[in-house]
Amino acid sequence: MPRPDPTPPAPPPPKPTRLLTPAEAAAFLSVSPRTLTRLTTTDALPHVRIGGQRRYELEALLAYVARQRRGG
Repeated sequence: MPRPDPTPPAPPPPKPTRLLTPAEAAAFLSVSPRTLTRLTTTDALPHVRIGGQRRYELEALLAYVARQRRGG
């Protein structure tokens, strides 16, 4: 009888992250670009910098909306 393989299966590859430009993020949240900048500079909305340009992860925008829905 063959022995079971002791190595666990490899984890699935990471899910690709969708990054939005500031214009796309503002449109997604239905706010002005100025409001998006304010949310970013007050650390209410996380962002990443790629080549000096701000980008917003779709998951971060969805999390922000969920926090606002809960009143936080």
